[in-house]
Amino acid sequence: MLGVFVAATLMLGIGPIVYDAEKYWTASQGLLGTAPMADSVFWSFRGTLTAVVYIPAAALSALLGPQTAQFAILLQNALVLGWFATFLLPKFIAYWKPVTTRSRLAAVFLIWIVTVGFAPYALVDLYPVVAVIVALLLLRSDTLFVILFAGLISGFALNLRPAFLVTAILLGVVAVIWKRWRGAFFALGAVIGLVPQLIVNVVLSGVWSLWPPAQASLVALQAGYASYIVRYDTLMGAAVPQQFYCSPAMANQLLGTTLPASTGELASTFLGNMPNSIVFSLQKIASALQWPASNPYTVPAPGIDELFSLAITSITVIGLLALLRLALKTRAKWSSSAWQNWAALAAVVLSSVVTLVGAATESRFALQLVLIGVVGCLTLPAITPRQAWARGRWWIVASLILVIVVSFFGYKGLSHPAAPGFADQAICAALLDAR
Repeated sequence: MLGVFVAATLMLGIGPIVYDAEKYWTASQGLLGTAPMADSVFWSFRGTLTAVVYIPAAALSALLGPQTAQFAILLQNALVLGWFATFLLPKFIAYWKPVTTRSRLAAVFLIWIVTVGFAPYALVDLYPVVAVIVALLLLRSDTLFVILFAGLISGFALNLRPAFLVTAILLGVVAVIWKRWRGAFFALGAVIGLVPQLIVNVVLSGVWSLWPPAQASLVALQAGYASYIVRYDTLMGAAVPQQFYCSPAMANQLLGTTLPASTGELASTFLGNMPNSIVFSLQKIASALQWPASNPYTVPAPGIDELFSLAITSITVIGLLALLRLALKTRAKWSSSAWQNWAALAAVVLSSVVTLVGAATESRFALQLVLIGVVGCLTLPAITPRQAWARGRWWIVASLILVIVVSFFGYKGLSHPAAPGFADQAICAALLDAR
């Protein structure tokens, strides 16, 4: 199955090395010595380990020639995703149901649909999400070294994507509650995972910090945009690639106020501007699932994009409801380890939602939530539609209604696009009158 997954991915072809992907690729080449080292701006804003992710591909490209760079990136991502789909995910699902050939094929198919668009690009989004699933699997163990390694993997994910801080904290809380003193090894592992960042900071800037030195300014920028921007897209190949989708209601409500510059201030802004902020938050979550077929970048394909976004929304919604139904059905038989596993999974779902609400969201930010939806879909029993209707018709009806509701909120969230390019609060506020 791994070979089939990799072959199917390679057949889709390579992608350009542009935008953020170009920075990550150049940084990996710099560490390998095949290109100049990344400049100080890169190290100030991005996690140190982002430069490490594509070293295998950079090494292959150095061996075969620079003209193979795009192929090397595609091959590395195809192998990682293939391993995740054919080995890791079935092992993760085995906690709830026996792994069969059919369930393995379903895992390969769903992961290919959800992630294949990411494979041609040297982006780092795939790796922290896979790391979180690995951490969840490792946390099922009570062995100290395994718990430590789960924390180390979480620290790796956190360095690649600082937005995973909520995930790391909640998983740490779960580890401490259910594993007691052993849970401290999870926190220790996470800190160890951030040590490379500390070393780079001290060497390059003389700053003793586990975070990139300019991280605060990036958080401030994100918090400001997150208070009135529903979603941000990158238009692949366009002369002006920036595309913002606005919430005119929130932008107007915040006129005359100081935009938030931190996560705490953003939370206060949401609390002080209800109910608009509730609708706005729902739109952000739902629109993050409205993936174009070309995701993680946007190359408009009318009709196909709508079908693909419906598929991603359906996978996520049905999968999350399937997990909820499974949890409720088995709750009477839960052991302490079962409580821990469900709590850890709930922590990942909750942190995903918080991240989508608390950021200037891009559709690729929803990858963690979508993959948990895939997990849920794989826990569904292998029965005929007639049997499914007889056993759980109300859950089926609820799933269909919720898919429609989420799709509606997503559509409304994307109904106020700004003109391509720069957008600010005034531009977004003006869209209310324009509609």
